[in-house]
Amino acid sequence: MKAAVMREINKPLSIEEVPEPELQYGEVLVATKACGICGTDLHILEGTGYKPKLPHILGHEPAGVVAKLGPGAAKFRVGDRVVPNIFFTCGECFFCRTNRETMCTNFKGALGVGINGGYAEYFKAPAKNLFLLPAKIGFKEGSVIADAVVTSVHAVRRRAQVKADEVVVVIGVGGVGQSTIQIAKHAGARVFGVARRQQRVEVGAKFGADAVINSSTQDVGEAVKELTSGNGADIVIDNVGSGDTLLQALSAVHRGGRIVVVGETDDTIPLSTFKLCVNELDIMGSRSGGRQDTVEAIQLMESGVVTPFVSDFFPLEKINDALDALRQGKVMGRAVVTMD
Repeated sequence: MKAAVMREINKPLSIEEVPEPELQYGEVLVATKACGICGTDLHILEGTGYKPKLPHILGHEPAGVVAKLGPGAAKFRVGDRVVPNIFFTCGECFFCRTNRETMCTNFKGALGVGINGGYAEYFKAPAKNLFLLPAKIGFKEGSVIADAVVTSVHAVRRRAQVKADEVVVVIGVGGVGQSTIQIAKHAGARVFGVARRQQRVEVGAKFGADAVINSSTQDVGEAVKELTSGNGADIVIDNVGSGDTLLQALSAVHRGGRIVVVGETDDTIPLSTFKLCVNELDIMGSRSGGRQDTVEAIQLMESGVVTPFVSDFFPLEKINDALDALRQGKVMGRAVVTMD
């Protein structure tokens, strides 16, 4: 099969012919139709964050069609349209049994992150990690489910536990942020987006944010206080996770509020324990999502609550151009690699 292979850090991916994945018990071979491109891919290529064993095939937002069933994988039929939950887990530990599968004690790896993923004509996954993709959802939009939408469901519903009439600030309105805005609005919240560029401000407004703050020209904390009659936000969801955006979150949230960090960087939290304690702040991380989050993500897309903005399309042969576009901030929604 054809695949984009990572062989070195800080080097372009290599388009190569490699063997198709061999199926083990309970596994399914999926013909990739589309695969979303994520900022996490850039971190991996730069050697920060996750460090897979090389050579490696990236791509953790695939959607496709069942091509072959391994032994014990009778749940599906060849030709079924599917999307994966990318966390391959034991299903038996405390975390797996309490809907926190991303914390699995016996974690086997994540598709496209530590296990070969969807920047290839085929990928494999355990049958229990695959979910039927409704016919009304196209593969390009459906590919975004596996990360951008699932991550937003987990952050909004599980970690932030957004409720009606709460004020939610969403920092970063890229692929994940756009879904986060839509899901928080669906919960009945008042939602403000934060973006660094005017083009992103305009995109955030299109996805239902009540207001979008341009952090390059406005003080985020002051802008949020102005929008809330001086009260501040109940919840801030930070999809960037840098030291600068954490400072923005701290300036925007009111006493007793919640900050949920979705974005992953090597930055440290710029916060004194005095401020943390005196203001009784809840600061928590949020990592992708489990299988129940995948079920809900599919339902939200099928019902029209969430409509991902797939803005750019590239054939597999142009994957390095796609990564460069993302690196340069030219992608306003989600870029997707297509196999057709």
